[in-house]
Amino acid sequence: MTLLFIPLLLWNCELEPVQPNTDITTEDIKLSTTFTEDWDDWEFEIDDLSYELETRFTNDWDSWEVSGDEFEARIETNFSEDWDHWTLKNDEFSLRIRTSFNEDWENWRIDDLNSDWNATVRTSYSENWDDWDANFDDGHLDIRTSFSEDYDRWDAYGNFPSNTPVAFKIALLFPPIITHIMMRHELIEP
Repeated sequence: MTLLFIPLLLWNCELEPVQPNTDITTEDIKLSTTFTEDWDDWEFEIDDLSYELETRFTNDWDSWEVSGDEFEARIETNFSEDWDHWTLKNDEFSLRIRTSFNEDWENWRIDDLNSDWNATVRTSYSENWDDWDANFDDGHLDIRTSFSEDYDRWDAYGNFPSNTPVAFKIALLFPPIITHIMMRHELIEP
C-alpha cells in the first residue's frame, strides 16, 4: 500500500526554482579610531560613505553623536552610567540598544521602536571580544577586529537588504565597540 502512495506523493510535489534575492547587498565596512586608542572618536566607512561617531564631551561614554552623509543621530544611555540600556535617536528613528540580560555584555538586542525590525548582536564564542555576529531580518553581519585584540580597527562583512537605513547599520556596529570601551575603562567587567 505504501508503495502506491510514494509515486503519488512525488507526482504532487512541485519543485520551485530558487530565486536569488536581488534586494540584498554585500557590505564591506571599516571602523577605526581617528588616532590610536582615541576611544572618543571613530570613523565608519559604510556603503563607500563616511560617518563619524564621537562622544559629545571627552570621556563622556554616556553620550555619542553620529554624523555624516546627510545623517545625524545621538546614541545615549537611558540613565547616567546605565551601560545596559541605550537609545539611538534622530528625527526619523528611535532604536533601543540593550543587553539581552542585565550585564550580559556578550548578548545585545536592538529594536526599532517604530516598526517590528529587531536584531541580535553577540560574541561568536563566549568571551571572544574580537569576533561578533549580528543577525536581523534578511541579513547577517560578521564584525571582528582587523587583528587579534586590535580594538582600534574593526571590519564587518555581511548582507543587508538594500533598503536598510544607516541608523540600523550603525546600531548593529555599536555594541562591540562600546563593550570594548567600557571594559577598557573598567566601567564593566567581562
